[in-house]
Amino acid sequence: MPYILNVPFADKDEAKALGAYWLTEIKKWVIPDHVEDINRFAKWIPAGRLDCIIRKPYLLAKATRICWKCGQKTPVMAPAAVNYYHLQQVDEDDPDGGEVAWVKGENPTLFSYLQSADLPAMEHLKKVHPQFKYSFSKAIQFSYWANTCKHCGILQGDFELHDEPGGPFFPIVYDPDDIGITSFDLEYDYAIEGEYGGQQFEEMDFSEFLQR
Repeated sequence: MPYILNVPFADKDEAKALGAYWLTEIKKWVIPDHVEDINRFAKWIPAGRLDCIIRKPYLLAKATRICWKCGQKTPVMAPAAVNYYHLQQVDEDDPDGGEVAWVKGENPTLFSYLQSADLPAMEHLKKVHPQFKYSFSKAIQFSYWANTCKHCGILQGDFELHDEPGGPFFPIVYDPDDIGITSFDLEYDYAIEGEYGGQQFEEMDFSEFLQR
């Protein structure tokens, strides 16, 4: 789906010349689906420096774990992507950060320690997984959108889910029956801020969505 831009009226002709589409129904300029190099639209992209832009297919990883507090099995989930963009420093040797560009992620990923996502995406995450709540972790002294136990409501921290070998999203031996990758619908691409990437995702089966 297209990604919505913030194009002021004075820039409309420039945006159109670069390939942006005007969507009458929302009165916004968008990056159409077929465009892979989104840097031509960089000055109108509202996503922040820490964000990733998620393009279709929009994915969720779903698993279960035993709650460390009540001992019952509880569902957990994480936003995922195979078609996403992130900002990368153009000159990695520049100590001041310098110029950055949007580059396409090379490998599928899940997102953890989620700080924000565009409203339609966040509303969907909370709808399909009501236990996904903005929570404070005493262990790391940090608040983020996280899984909580379906039974007792206690935080299921992302370190244990994503970073600890043997966790639901960091299996020692990968079994596709333990981690389900599903897609969902949104009208538009969305921006998300959180941690991403890692070798633990390399064996996960995203093949159905990579072929699209």
